[in-house]
Amino acid sequence: MPQRRRGAELKDAIYSAAVELLEQEGYEAVTFQNVAKRAKTTRSVLYRYWEDTFTLIYEASRQAVMKSPNWHGSVIDQSFNSGSLRTDLFEMLKSLRDNSQLFPKNFLSFMYFEQAQGKKHMDERILDIESNNLIIIERILARAQERGEARENIAKNAKLLPFQISRYHIFIDNKLMTDDDISHLVDEILLPIYKEIVV
Repeated sequence: MPQRRRGAELKDAIYSAAVELLEQEGYEAVTFQNVAKRAKTTRSVLYRYWEDTFTLIYEASRQAVMKSPNWHGSVIDQSFNSGSLRTDLFEMLKSLRDNSQLFPKNFLSFMYFEQAQGKKHMDERILDIESNNLIIIERILARAQERGEARENIAKNAKLLPFQISRYHIFIDNKLMTDDDISHLVDEILLPIYKEIVV
């Protein structure tokens, strides 16, 4: 007989069950039937909270990240205001990498698979991610421009480049960037693009 739990306690049990299945058996094993069985509840309860397994996996994985003792907040909430464009870019990319390590095993490959399949539920989230990425980099570049470290009128694609390269390493190379990788990206690609052009 399923345990009678409600509210936050029940949701936590469901999230934990979804993450355990994701990490131990892969995202294909995260079905409402399997999650309900592991969480000792019913499928009807899951349908009451989530319309599909994607939403459940996404929410459960984000909760797992935020409960990690190594979670220091979203990248968008960091200041990156060292007084040096190079240092700010390095720290931003390092934060992206460190946060991505906190996601449950198989979550990032699941996200890549869903995006590659052209699933509609990814569209809104991709727009949100891009919007947040622009906010993060535009703050850094605005301060650098005030210091005379960065040129004006930097194109949107150039602003999004560090995030796109970071995702390439995660999804295509299937590995995270090292500190050396980040340094090379900053020194050899980003700074030449962003810095003031001296004639």
